[in-house]
Amino acid sequence: MFNTWPGRNFKAFLAAYFFLYCLACIASNAYAKSSIVSHNANYTLSMGKKNSNATVQDVAGKISFTLNAQCDGWSLIEDYFFRFLYETGEEIAIFSHSDSWEDKNGQLFSFDVRERNSYEPESIYTGYAILPPQSDIAEASYTGAYNDTLILSTDIMFPITYTRTIIDAAKQGRKFMSGKIFVNSTPEDAVKTASAAIGIKKPYKSDIQINGVTTSDYWPVDIAYFKAGTTESIPEYQIQMDLHDNGVVTDFMINYGDFTVHASISDAQLIEEVDCM
Repeated sequence: MFNTWPGRNFKAFLAAYFFLYCLACIASNAYAKSSIVSHNANYTLSMGKKNSNATVQDVAGKISFTLNAQCDGWSLIEDYFFRFLYETGEEIAIFSHSDSWEDKNGQLFSFDVRERNSYEPESIYTGYAILPPQSDIAEASYTGAYNDTLILSTDIMFPITYTRTIIDAAKQGRKFMSGKIFVNSTPEDAVKTASAAIGIKKPYKSDIQINGVTTSDYWPVDIAYFKAGTTESIPEYQIQMDLHDNGVVTDFMINYGDFTVHASISDAQLIEEVDCM
């Protein structure tokens, strides 16, 4: 089984969703301005498969995102609600709100995160990550609940940059892509190595059709996340998603080994683009 699950390391769980949504919404910007999708989207969470070792027996919740393309970068507002039911009958509710921004050159990333759950008080932390040539060194700085500074490798990518690399690989017909990424998580969970397997395009045949959001085709993409610097061959978690031509993800599953969490888009709407002329 995988070596991480939400009860032990929920920040890794949120980091997976955060990166997934950056991938879903920003991908198309790498190629043509006309294909940029600024929008609000809502997803419904449910329990997927589980085996006899799973202590989590049910999962429910919602995710809401608002993504806006700005003249100098991208802003993203995220709201999460998760409910986990354990085999003991214990139920844990978790809430998270995040505001983040990444510049168009992929060299500066800022974040503001607020989280709380059934047993702990609200945790608030903010920070930024910066790469050369914006700074002499690559680093991430935290304030609030975490007062820490991380030295980053110069080859690390923020979510948009990593996304562009995946989409570029898909358009070139490549099947695999790997890289180091930084997301707005706690210092111990902010840096991951992500390995993506990209499948051949398939027709989108779902009954959920949203004008301007869903398209006729999608790539099946499977991304495995490893803790930075680890020699483990088994990932912390794994995401399988349906990635459309315009960058929207309509369906995804996170695999934690003993159980999976499924999310499907419930509704979405386009947001009017900013005029940068």
